Amino acid sequence: MQANKEWFSEWFDSPYYHILYKNRDEREAEFFLRNLVDHLAFTHEQKLIDLACGKGRHSIYLNSLGFDVMGVDLAAQSIAAAKVFENSRLHFEVQDLRHLPYQNRFDVALNLFTSFGYFDCDDTNQNVMRQINRILKPNGLVVIDFMNVECVLAGLIPYEQKVVDGIQFTITKEVKNGILLKRIEFSDKGKTYSFSEEVQVLRLTDFERLFDIAGFEKVAVYGNYNLDEFDVKQADRLILVGRKHA
Repeated sequence: MQANKEWFSEWFDSPYYHILYKNRDEREAEFFLRNLVDHLAFTHEQKLIDLACGKGRHSIYLNSLGFDVMGVDLAAQSIAAAKVFENSRLHFEVQDLRHLPYQNRFDVALNLFTSFGYFDCDDTNQNVMRQINRILKPNGLVVIDFMNVECVLAGLIPYEQKVVDGIQFTITKEVKNGILLKRIEFSDKGKTYSFSEEVQVLRLTDFERLFDIAGFEKVAVYGNYNLDEFDVKQADRLILVGRKHA
């Protein structure tokens, strides 16, 4: 393994990531996507891109609704698993959000379930947001679905253990230098593992600033997957919709 390998390159490409999170609520995800499709009036003529798509569960579902979807992710093994589901209107590629090779190609860009803020600094955040803007057609939409930091920090559990598929995961969480740091430690088949997740503590004002820098107009802000109004004190999520300037 190369020195200084980024945490997400290592952890998201590990089979243990998918074991730990195997019980994610698919019905909740599909409920959210249906609401987005209806509320934002997506059409089947539009081209969608799912940024940081993992194994493609959201791309696959959107395609099942009739949409033309491209899913991209840095994790090669996840993309390999997703490619099994490809068809004429569903494609997957290994891509880095910091260097997207597209231009004015998509009508909608989706970045879902807290898949932003993984990088090292604000300059990188700005670059990623500009990359998203560049790949969208004029008046294209971006949807960022992020955690509501205030509620997450208020309910932060600093230590817990979970047993999944016979593996006991020890999980510790803390906030350090503006980063929500999660450490995951466990043993399996006689070998001990340690991974981390590091997500920047970003608030609504941070995303509004990033939108402005990248050339997006803020269209809406929602606080949950029912797309209710955002209330910083009690919202489950921070969901922003931006429109690329024409």
